[in-house]
Amino acid sequence: MWEIVRAECKAVILLLRSILMTGDQSRLLKPLDRVCWGVTTTDLGTVIETDWAGVSINWDNGHTTSIQHNDMAQVERVPLEV
Repeated sequence: MWEIVRAECKAVILLLRSILMTGDQSRLLKPLDRVCWGVTTTDLGTVIETDWAGVSINWDNGHTTSIQHNDMAQVERVPLEV
């Protein structure tokens, strides 16, 4: 998920390969889509409901969260096999 690029000052810059999820992208999510919080494979969840305002996610740790579409920047879609 991360790409390492060396700068002239020998600093290492980490760049995401994907852009943050937008409200429009969030509106395309469907129940049973797998998502993660940030760029991690440990904070995983499943979309359980979508409506005009947002998305409800049942996280693998047992918590359920409802997030408005335009606040989904920290959430990424992941492949089903993760």
